[in-house]
Amino acid sequence: MNVVLSKYRLYAPEIKSILLMFFSTRIILSIIGVLSRKIAQPHTSPSSLSGNIWLDIWGVWDTGWYLDISQRGYTSGALDQLGIHQTNIAFFPLYPLLMRFLGSIVGNHYIAGLIISNFCLIVSCFYLYRLVRLDSDEASALKSVKYLLLFPVSFIFSGVFTESLYLTLTLMCFYYARTYKWQLVGITGFFLSLTRSVGVLVFLPLLYEGLMQLLKENEDLKSFKNSRDKILPLFYLSLIPLGIISFMIFNYYLTGDYMAFAHAQVMWQRHTANPLLVLINGYHGNLYTAFEAAFATIFIYMFILFYRNIRFSYWLFGMYSIFVPLSTGIQSMPRFILVIFPIYILFANITKNRISEDLVTISFALLQGFLMVFWTNSFYLVV
Repeated sequence: MNVVLSKYRLYAPEIKSILLMFFSTRIILSIIGVLSRKIAQPHTSPSSLSGNIWLDIWGVWDTGWYLDISQRGYTSGALDQLGIHQTNIAFFPLYPLLMRFLGSIVGNHYIAGLIISNFCLIVSCFYLYRLVRLDSDEASALKSVKYLLLFPVSFIFSGVFTESLYLTLTLMCFYYARTYKWQLVGITGFFLSLTRSVGVLVFLPLLYEGLMQLLKENEDLKSFKNSRDKILPLFYLSLIPLGIISFMIFNYYLTGDYMAFAHAQVMWQRHTANPLLVLINGYHGNLYTAFEAAFATIFIYMFILFYRNIRFSYWLFGMYSIFVPLSTGIQSMPRFILVIFPIYILFANITKNRISEDLVTISFALLQGFLMVFWTNSFYLVV
């Protein structure tokens, strides 16, 4: 009992600080969203998902797809039979399944989505804090959480989207890998690859972490038996691709195409292309694509410039999390970049003095408030 109480007291300041940051940012964003919707109402016609504007501001764009899946399930039939219309098979199942389960309890699938997203955001904050604490002090860990909540498009975490769930599972994977709990890595990785297709690629940085642990513990590798026993935990990584494989089997059962979720992306004008050409062409499009391209360029540049400031596994995760989505189109790049947790650790590492920290904090907060106005009113600046 005394051990449990002492552990609670140890994390009490962390809990208080994180919850304070969470609630203060969400309250301010809610006020901005409601005021902006009331002002923009004559020019836009946002749908009412709950009958309460304070809740409705968090449901735009892909929210409708997740609601559709949670309420009616996936669209059946081959893609060629569906014509040129968009189909919900393009969206991975874990988040809408959770919405369906919780929605049956609370009586509203949209409210269920809001609960899931915000709960996952809080959990993400705690796991990010604990992950950073493995390498750094409390101040840096809390600073990382602050940048997570103030990031220019961080409002998406509280909406009915998969970002919060994806971030939570990603952080859990890395934290459990860093703390040698490979069974939990496999389980959380399995669910991660059921959340997004790119989630399966977490196998790569986690494999690197595992191999580095193995080399560190057994540098000479002379004892086969000893090496074999230490390698065995890495086999839990094989659970990760089983998530996406199970969804592929479901795709085949439903449509006759194992890759229906990928082939359906063409209905959103997503095609495989050279990511660098996609980035360059983004600058030659309209204002929206130029914004997406600039957002991606900034963080590619940061990962190249400050690659020594974070662990290689974090760097690898960040780079593929940018370039894989970029290889299919420029759309939604800020949303794809949002879940790259090493960004927040990187900002915490490079803002060591008070002036640089205040500059980043104020810039993030002002830009997030500005972009919240566009996002909650369904303008194309943040999709």
